Amino acid sequence: MRDTLERRQTEPDEGPARFNKRRLIRWIAILTIGIVVVLAVWQEPLYARL
Repeated sequence: MRDTLERRQTEPDEGPARFNKRRLIRWIAILTIGIVVVLAVWQEPLYARL
């Protein structure tokens, strides 16, 4: 009965690593989106249609 009352962890605890795989993937996604946005603005600037 006791094991039904305990909270189960959905993810394993990560160690004190400073640079883990999840953080790397997050930064790559952010940088990729930023680069795509900058390239899109350079291709068609917002002021070009005025």
